[in-house]
Amino acid sequence: MKKIVLLLLLTALVACKVDDKDYTGKELIHKSIQAHGSPFLDQSTMEFKFRGTQYEATRNKGMFQYSREFIQDSLRIKDVLSNNKKERYINDSLITVADSLLNGYASSLNSVVYFAQLPYSLDGDAIISKKIGIDTILNNKYYEIKVTFKEEGGGEDHDDVFVYWINKDNYLIDYLAYSYCEEECGYRFRESVNRRTVNGVIIQDYKNYKAVKTNPDLLQMDDLFEKGQLELVSEIKTEQVKLTLD
Repeated sequence: MKKIVLLLLLTALVACKVDDKDYTGKELIHKSIQAHGSPFLDQSTMEFKFRGTQYEATRNKGMFQYSREFIQDSLRIKDVLSNNKKERYINDSLITVADSLLNGYASSLNSVVYFAQLPYSLDGDAIISKKIGIDTILNNKYYEIKVTFKEEGGGEDHDDVFVYWINKDNYLIDYLAYSYCEEECGYRFRESVNRRTVNGVIIQDYKNYKAVKTNPDLLQMDDLFEKGQLELVSEIKTEQVKLTLD
């Protein structure tokens, strides 16, 4: 009987070790990408609205094209970003724009699509992912992953730093934080809300918070969130989502 009990205990310990495998940051990002259904986006067209602007993101075998359309001063504006071009159209006519402005339009367009399709692209060649450890937020366990970017291939915002909290049970991203420097530098913490599935892909909105204190530690933003020391500044809503899989 003692041998049986000992065998059961050893089996349980082995099972725990399997469940608590020491995954690398890259492995956890891969698991999160799978859990979110992001591989379906490899060949797809995603249309959605964000803050009144119409967006479209098309992907096909490594090629991509993003666009957004909106009305400004009675003019129909369309911005296009793809693997090999950045363009702006006014009333369907291609116009010449200074590179500094065109890069700003493209960066803004890319940022919206990036967040709308997270965690897609987090396994890119320019991504450096590092597992910080296991954290607890509101009594749930999370893998804490820090993501930075190589200068080559990392884009204009390669200095940005992200932290993702991946749910230990289902590998979904419940929270993220990031630092940025555009016209000014700052820190943001996002809480995922309104999670839903469209054609096998998980789409989620976010509550967007900023720190009340100046220059917080990015890795401690979750602690500030739990203590109620973050200020809600906006809601990130990806609306009227239509996803076509090719």
